[in-house]
Amino acid sequence: MLLYITGSFPENKEGIASSAKVLLDAMIEIVGKERILLLTTDTPVITRNIRENAVTEYELLSDWRMVRNNIHKITSILHKYPITAVHMEYPGDLYGKTFLASFLPLIIHRYNRKHEKSISVNVRLHEFTCARLLRKIAILPILFYADRVYVPAQKDRETVSRIAGKRVLQTMIGANIKVVPSNTADSDKITISYFGSVYPGKGIERMLSVWKKIKEMDVESKFLFKVIGEIDVDASSHFAEYHKQVWKWIAQYGLENSIEVTGYVTDEEASKKIQDTQIATLLYEDGLTLRRGSFLAYLAHGIPIVTTMGDMEARQLFSGHDGIRMAGGDREIINAILEYSRLGVEDRKRIREDNVSLARNFDWGVIASAFMKDYGMIE
Repeated sequence: MLLYITGSFPENKEGIASSAKVLLDAMIEIVGKERILLLTTDTPVITRNIRENAVTEYELLSDWRMVRNNIHKITSILHKYPITAVHMEYPGDLYGKTFLASFLPLIIHRYNRKHEKSISVNVRLHEFTCARLLRKIAILPILFYADRVYVPAQKDRETVSRIAGKRVLQTMIGANIKVVPSNTADSDKITISYFGSVYPGKGIERMLSVWKKIKEMDVESKFLFKVIGEIDVDASSHFAEYHKQVWKWIAQYGLENSIEVTGYVTDEEASKKIQDTQIATLLYEDGLTLRRGSFLAYLAHGIPIVTTMGDMEARQLFSGHDGIRMAGGDREIINAILEYSRLGVEDRKRIREDNVSLARNFDWGVIASAFMKDYGMIE
């Protein structure tokens, strides 16, 4: 049996929650839900989602503090179920600023020695180089003690390999948002959008600056701007202070009446709003990598994407495809947006088909199968 650990899970308002669910669903499709146990955080929205959707058998932790009761809970789960491997998604907002998740590989290795078991601990690490200092410190125990560390982004993988060596393995992520049927209305307007979590590193201020310049050039008022996501200044929001700054930037650039901010939307609603988009702008500060779920969501929906220069893996995979423009300076970004805005019906159709075809390289079923083989659950 596989113990699948994730701090965040739908309907928690966090991008990693969606990808954790999609990967779990793909694993269940391969081996059946009776062979997977979910361990996640006990919050009202997560617990309701699990119970209403009958995901799989599950256990819950109220929090992820490094305290005796939580450690006992983990070891009791290992006693109760025939666990042979652990798969952990890391990080995630709901792990909080605590260290239980960080030390789970060590806790389980000590459990193995005490009970003469051989449960492997495997972590899919979503970030490292872009993480803040406290997060990097929290990741170190994982790099020291996990049996395998799966890392999607090339730069992150190269960096953590200096610590974890050959235990670091390549993996991919897929699109978090499934494409749902949607009838998009014909319009002479062109919607430029951003989809995803709004937090530092996503190039939000630069994007707003570019949108301002596009608006100033838009004498025919044909462009609309949309943030498909939440900019929440409520004190309970993890990025409340940063979101306050984002609203200040919106005002500073004179975009208050030009941008629609959807707020949190369900995956189905996100798919429909993505399909109402003609151009995506994703100006990541550290460039395009293969860990960008928002990029893959646009790709799966066939939307032309303007983004920042990618790492070598991204350039090798996406260069030469007309539906993806990796640009350098702001002028190049603006020119790419304007070029996409002038596309005719046939060119848009061709780009859509090519982007959707590219997205098939990131199939969750293939990703899940690779994990299941590594964990000895399928041949």
